[in-house]
Amino acid sequence: MKKAKSVNQLTIIARRYPGFVVRCSYGIMVLAFTVLLSWGIFQSYEQQIVQQQQEVYTKGLKIDKFLETTFSNVNLLRSQAEYFLKSTPDVQTELTTYNYTKRLDNNHNLNLIVLKDSNIGAVSPVFTRTKNTNLGHEVEMSLSLTPLLRPIYEQLPIEGRIRYTSFAALTMTYPATSQVTDDEKIKIFKNARNQEIITGGMQKNNPTHETYLTHPYKDIFDQELIVTATSPIYHGDKHLGNIGIDFKLEALNRFVEQLGGEHSLLLTVDGKVLSRHTMKTTSAISLEQLVKNPVVRTTLLKLLKNARNSQVTIDGYVLTYYKLQNVTWGIANVTPVNTLAKNILIKYLPVICGVLIGFTGLLLVSIRTIDKIFKKLDKARIIAEQTNKKLKRALNELEVLALTDKLTGAWNRRHFEQVISAEMSRASRHNQPLSVLILDIDYFKSINDRYGHQVGDAVLVQLTHILKENIRTSDVLTRWGGEEFVILTPFTSVKEATDLAERLRLKIARASFKIVKNITISLGVAQFQTTENVSNFLKRADAALYQAKHSGRNLVAVAPSTLDTWIQGVEKNI
Repeated sequence: MKKAKSVNQLTIIARRYPGFVVRCSYGIMVLAFTVLLSWGIFQSYEQQIVQQQQEVYTKGLKIDKFLETTFSNVNLLRSQAEYFLKSTPDVQTELTTYNYTKRLDNNHNLNLIVLKDSNIGAVSPVFTRTKNTNLGHEVEMSLSLTPLLRPIYEQLPIEGRIRYTSFAALTMTYPATSQVTDDEKIKIFKNARNQEIITGGMQKNNPTHETYLTHPYKDIFDQELIVTATSPIYHGDKHLGNIGIDFKLEALNRFVEQLGGEHSLLLTVDGKVLSRHTMKTTSAISLEQLVKNPVVRTTLLKLLKNARNSQVTIDGYVLTYYKLQNVTWGIANVTPVNTLAKNILIKYLPVICGVLIGFTGLLLVSIRTIDKIFKKLDKARIIAEQTNKKLKRALNELEVLALTDKLTGAWNRRHFEQVISAEMSRASRHNQPLSVLILDIDYFKSINDRYGHQVGDAVLVQLTHILKENIRTSDVLTRWGGEEFVILTPFTSVKEATDLAERLRLKIARASFKIVKNITISLGVAQFQTTENVSNFLKRADAALYQAKHSGRNLVAVAPSTLDTWIQGVEKNI
């Protein structure tokens, strides 16, 4: 009855003052529409700003991952080269070969280009061969890298080239470059002396011998612009040359373009643009050619040099910047504010209008109720986002805990079983060597009995630390149980694995442990045979460990191959 009475009263007022009622109604609706439209546009603008920052951050992580993998592969090549130089006798050899080509598979091959002695004087003082230079030894070192070249090359996300350039007038490339004449070879080495791929690895420029990424420079082979992830190779204190992976700037542009972003730039800290949306040129251009506004350009250059992650709005532009890890590159998004506003109108205006019309109708009913509803919804959204973040952090922590040993921090059996199956499959598919080491602390029970389990645990932790420091990052160290550990070594033959085991044995024997002072370990080594499964592979290594224990401990024993074991069985039966 009360509602009917109110409606009747409003009807009477409307009949008496129709123009006034209509104008008030339209005024209220226009005001509500304007306020809500402004609020909606502001929220959309803020959302685009946040989304832009997240997109730049995501792109940065992808490029960081690409560079991290590339640096890891370069370090692997460098480790293999220096290990060969260290472990192989440096026997002087006379070498006058001009060019050596080795076929690795049906599609790609390896080139070794070596200048004759008679041409050395014509190259440059940088490439003068001294009495201490053994070019033949460097050639053998280059060839020792061949098992790694193809798998590393196949991992590259874009077209690249693996290259070793030596001060001794030698260069190795994979895949092979086109054949060149003698005069062109001399010209190649003349041009190489001033390239950053050589000068950046010298002791005076790189005293810590770190892997680094060059600025864009002209390739000595085809004069196209490239960048190189490279690392110096040393034989003792002598810098022999640099091993690295080349990427043409054109290929890098295609890779970055796949990440999208109309206003995104990949550039160096000094303002050289390496890539931008639909960039077709293969030459690096300056920031000044793309960003005409001097205030915006100056601000962006400051961000490039000082900030890691940043977002600022200045002089009608929104600048979003992400500095890549460990390299002097960054990703920047330079977007005009009016472009953002235009995007909002194109993308969100129909939605905003529909929502505003609905809101205006509801506003006539109860604006207070709507306000309460939206406050509750916003509060629920914030709580949900916070809960989601906590759940993600908890899941990440649980995943790490599930794959690592709680005491030592080494990998556990679960992780090892995942990795070894994949490595055995890859070793079989690519015919690559794969070895495993099983080691055990000698008389560990007596340590626990004499000093207690806390001291025993401390010994295990220190042992794990020593093992991690003396293996490659690609090796998988696993605590197998108790005082027993397993080390899986990809791309490693049984001889190389045996050398590693002997080095570890000596390192542990010479180390000083708290309270117990000295301990020793026994090790069993086995190389994977393509006909065996995981169980047989580990059993052979475990049998070798038992042999080392049985032979007096503090020893390294090598498991015979499955073929040798079968032949021995046949001979016994005969």
